[in-house]
Amino acid sequence: MTVVSARSSRSRPIALAPRSIGDVERETGLGKDTLRVWERRYGFPVPLRDALGERAYPQEQVQRLRLIKRLLDTGFRPGKVVMLAPAQLLALLSAKPDAPAGVQPSAKRNTGQSALAGDGPALLPDSATWLQWLALDQTEKIRLALQKKIKDHGLGCVVEQWVAPLCKLVGESWMRGDISVYQEHLFTEMLQSILREAIAGLDANKGTRKTAPRVLLTTTPGEQHGLGLLMAECYFALGTCSRFMLGTSTPLVDIVQAVQQLRIDVLALSFSAYATRRDVLDRLHNLRAQLPPHAQIWVGGAGAAALSDELPAGVQLLRQPADVAHSIKAWKQSLKKPKV
Repeated sequence: MTVVSARSSRSRPIALAPRSIGDVERETGLGKDTLRVWERRYGFPVPLRDALGERAYPQEQVQRLRLIKRLLDTGFRPGKVVMLAPAQLLALLSAKPDAPAGVQPSAKRNTGQSALAGDGPALLPDSATWLQWLALDQTEKIRLALQKKIKDHGLGCVVEQWVAPLCKLVGESWMRGDISVYQEHLFTEMLQSILREAIAGLDANKGTRKTAPRVLLTTTPGEQHGLGLLMAECYFALGTCSRFMLGTSTPLVDIVQAVQQLRIDVLALSFSAYATRRDVLDRLHNLRAQLPPHAQIWVGGAGAAALSDELPAGVQLLRQPADVAHSIKAWKQSLKKPKV
């Protein structure tokens, strides 16, 4: 089934206003200095100027910059991709199935990858239909379909087999321009609502008290993508773990204080594809040095997965949603081992 583009569903598409350089930085993850250097060195982007003489980027250039950023995240050098046309960029992305993916194009939006992870499962069978519903502003149909899946198959199965790959597909559709920004926002808010509702149902129906490990879930400063953490919380809730959600972009000093005061066993963090190498590694080294030795750090997201060989000692990478459940089991088993 062919996915209907949001633009093609209207006879007169609304032209989006050019974006400021600050907006472009937030929406693509490319720094202002980088954009200026590329403008001089490669002749792209080619911003307009607003009434105050400030740079203003047409929407088609912003979309092209998103594609470029995704290719950079897979290992391409700027000199190889910045000057390519959108069709060439899409062809390169299509030829790289291992490219980091997920719904995290904007720091303003709490979109995310699979729970704490950078890679998702195989494509869900309902994908074409659900993406068409999104493009046609029929988000409620997706809500009802996901709620039925949770009722029929259970929360963990749905997060692994439907939610994670659907997030990936929605992110790719947004990158291509098949869906609009507001449609991606609607999808994200709808999905967060469904998952929180499902978690609340688990907490109400378990009939058992919360158990260890005590888990703190958050992101480091500047990392605004919280959907991955919410997906991870689904697995922590299924494991009856005591959970503390701090939201996104928490200062490191506050993370350390929370771990100490709340007697946290596991600090769960997520880094999006737009997190820089320095941000990921420096902050993890900083946290590992300040946290109590018993407090484990579990990380995921494309930003962490891309640096899997460089993560500090004592930091555990979770590559997919099911890894959360496996790690909880391993943590509990470790407590049973006799101390030497």
